[in-house]
Amino acid sequence: MEATAQSHGSGEGLRRVFLGWDAPVPGAAVSHLARDWSGGGPLDLSEFLVVVPTRQAGRRLREGLARHAAARDAVVLPPLVVTPNFLFSPARLGETQPPIAGPQAAALLWTALLWRSPLDAYRSAFPVDPPAQDLVWAAGVARELLAVRDLLVESGLDLASAAARLAEEGVEAARWRDFARLEAEATALFESQGLRDPGAASAEAARRGALPDGVRRIVVAAVPDLRELSAVALARHAETVPVEILVAAPETEAESFDGLGRPRPDIWAHREIEFSHPTGTLHPCEGPAAQARRCRELVSAYEDPAACAAVGLPDAGLAPTLAEVFGEAGLGVYDPAGRSLAREGIVHLLRLVGELAVSGRFGALRSLLRCPGFARTVVGENGSERVRVGALLEESDDFAATHLPATLDEARAALRRNRKGDAGEGRLREAVEGASALVGRLRSGRFTDELCGFLSSVFAGRRLAEHDPEKAVFAEVADAIHSLESDLAALSGAFPRPPDAAERFHLLLAALSQRQVYAERGPRDLDLSGWIELLWEDAPHLLVTGMNDHAVPEAVVGHAFLPDSARKLLCVPDNEARFARDAYILAALAETRRVGGRLDLLFGRLDATGDPLRPSRLLFQCPDAELAGRTLRLFRGSSEAPAPHARTVAWPLRPEPLPPDHRVFQRIRVTAFKDYLACPFRYYLRHGLGMGQITVEKGELDAMDFGNLVHAALEAYGREDSLRGCAEAEAIAAFFGSEIDRWFSLRFGKRLSTPLLIQREAARRRLERWASIEAERRAAGWEIIEVETDLAEEGSSFSIADMPVTGRIDRIERHPEEGLQVFDFKTRSTREGAQIRTVDRFHVAPTARHEDPSVLPDWVLAPDPKGKSRRWIDLQIPLYRLAVAERFPGLPVAAGYATLGRTAAEVRIDPWDDLDGPLLESAAACAAGVVESVRGGVFWPPNPRMPAWDEFHELLSPTAEESVDPS
Repeated sequence: MEATAQSHGSGEGLRRVFLGWDAPVPGAAVSHLARDWSGGGPLDLSEFLVVVPTRQAGRRLREGLARHAAARDAVVLPPLVVTPNFLFSPARLGETQPPIAGPQAAALLWTALLWRSPLDAYRSAFPVDPPAQDLVWAAGVARELLAVRDLLVESGLDLASAAARLAEEGVEAARWRDFARLEAEATALFESQGLRDPGAASAEAARRGALPDGVRRIVVAAVPDLRELSAVALARHAETVPVEILVAAPETEAESFDGLGRPRPDIWAHREIEFSHPTGTLHPCEGPAAQARRCRELVSAYEDPAACAAVGLPDAGLAPTLAEVFGEAGLGVYDPAGRSLAREGIVHLLRLVGELAVSGRFGALRSLLRCPGFARTVVGENGSERVRVGALLEESDDFAATHLPATLDEARAALRRNRKGDAGEGRLREAVEGASALVGRLRSGRFTDELCGFLSSVFAGRRLAEHDPEKAVFAEVADAIHSLESDLAALSGAFPRPPDAAERFHLLLAALSQRQVYAERGPRDLDLSGWIELLWEDAPHLLVTGMNDHAVPEAVVGHAFLPDSARKLLCVPDNEARFARDAYILAALAETRRVGGRLDLLFGRLDATGDPLRPSRLLFQCPDAELAGRTLRLFRGSSEAPAPHARTVAWPLRPEPLPPDHRVFQRIRVTAFKDYLACPFRYYLRHGLGMGQITVEKGELDAMDFGNLVHAALEAYGREDSLRGCAEAEAIAAFFGSEIDRWFSLRFGKRLSTPLLIQREAARRRLERWASIEAERRAAGWEIIEVETDLAEEGSSFSIADMPVTGRIDRIERHPEEGLQVFDFKTRSTREGAQIRTVDRFHVAPTARHEDPSVLPDWVLAPDPKGKSRRWIDLQIPLYRLAVAERFPGLPVAAGYATLGRTAAEVRIDPWDDLDGPLLESAAACAAGVVESVRGGVFWPPNPRMPAWDEFHELLSPTAEESVDPS
């Protein structure tokens, strides 16, 4: 399709050329540049300097020129294709003295200035002191101020001139005076370091910079947001060489653009944008994944989608989702914007190492152990002995759950305290010591050498092919590390002191976050173009995703230093200018595909986190007669949006039968009966397969830890001969207190966190109350005869239905007249509303509403004097009573709980007085029923009504029947 080009004079040596809307920009621009070529000899454009909006647009132009020449069996001598910043790049000044500071050096000098400057001298700029005026704060503020200054410089200003203009308008005059003074201080600091400010150099380059040798003509090709500093440079060059401004619009639109081809806000703010088929063009979608799927559906009809279609990305955050969804269909995508280096694995490793070096957190080490190569590096390998990372991770998880170390130092101390215990075994000690040594080396002052040595060790086994994209990643990281080191060394005199390891990590990670890595484009990859680049997209079918108000039109809301109101006063691109630019781009996309092409615009109702989104305001730039209908469609959605599906599982779990010699068929723990009665299948998972939930990210004792603490103190008391007969509550309480202190000291050292201090005091309070009960029992003649004792005496066993039952009884006491009492200590709360839940109600409960007693096994049901339907839910205390009666024949036996709850009322002895006769016989029958069921491999069906805190809840969702194939 031949593009028509018309010109409109706009000053001496500078003219606008209107390319029309008959074809996309690449083809129209190529036709214009080659208009004087007859086809004989090469297409020689070597004297042209062509300014395009982005690097991707430049690639498009070069490809178009090559195809145009190849169509006549010729070659092209290409123009110099640049982006607008080239026109005022300090490089246009040539070699200068002093040399011009690079971007990183400039950021470091501004950081040093803010770090060392007294904030009282700039109180209007910084009315509130930061928590700490350190390098981290200074670097963050420096980045923000430099971003504002760069925007001002591109607009032909600096902080000083902006301050003067705002002062005339009475806008934050004092604050901007401080900014101007800081700019002057920064300029002096640059000079003291033998460097020149790049902002001032850019302004000078626009005024007097030289064009490259051989350039005789300048063409600005479809750049809709040219900045003022570029305009200054173009106006000067137009005095000596012809300058053409190519506008992707017809001549009839001449009044809609200024002399530099920029859309005029007063016109485009109300301009109607017409679509050939609005109903088929606009696609509401639920979220990012729905947009990606819709795009995939729309291009799936093409045999070669890359030759016919392209995808636009106003919202760059959609790129990973699009790549994933298209990849599932075997379609590759190419994102010319590249991907942030911050997303790469090596940067994640550096981030964790930085956290370890800065905070010394043990959690950072545990995360690092999951990074390939790290464990081998810090532990080391001796000969053929290799680090078993899985075992090391398991050991670190167990250690974290037991000792709750917050830092490496606390972990080292805990390991020293437990040299002979399980926690100190294996390679964990070596990993902690190796990590501590690494932190010490990084903090030693040889940061770069030590960091590079560490990375070399971690990746020593990695071998990269010639074209492996990881090569570019490693090259960028290496360049960032060494360039930061050289800049810090060169600018050391500007800093109040050399940055330490923590501060260097912060600077390095900030530098890495600004870098991109670029993949190679595959021959059949679909292009993912940014919003500005879409003008330069020539695919006949264009799909634009993310047409939401936060992305298109681009807007600035609540900027800390340069809000939109200030931008208007300073003639810096503001929201109105951006709206005009984006309205024009959308209109151009629609017009260039009105004949022989297709445009699809997709937007999401929700973002990736489920928050609601608005359609782009540009989609409502339509005639008033259409507005109501379009609004209803865009906000109500369409049938194209897929309905949300109920949660399903990709495949069911297929558990296998346990082998005949498995331990569950050989013995059963007394506490395991409760698990089987609750759910046979969860019994299979927990006791058959050994599955269970592990919580290692905790900062305090969990319920089991707290119970073990109290049990340890009670056991120590029961074994202390000098106190077992003591009837003095104060002495017993003092012993409990010392045992609690000893337990905490052995596990956590002398310095305890606030949660642990609170829990230690809670344990003391409970045991102080219990000490009075102990004293009363000793005075009443009760004697402790056994603590933490097995159900059966040594050399014998306690069995149910010929299966040994194992377990330990917390305490057995004897009275010369009343016989024996068996206790199980409980630290859980026994309160149910205003009532106290007694021991029998923890073992026997009414059958649930969903349960039919007639279909339950007889042995599950428990007798009730009132004739109500009850069932067994636990058998611990009845089995204790049976086991002790068997061990001590002829003696009366009572059993129950000794509770140490949160309140004084919950610290009590809770005997089960009527646990006898038919009820005890029923408990024994229930235990036998459980044993026979386990022995017969009956682990199905599962209980469908388990509580929400069940540890297998996620594994067996939405239901166990849907998640598991029991066949």
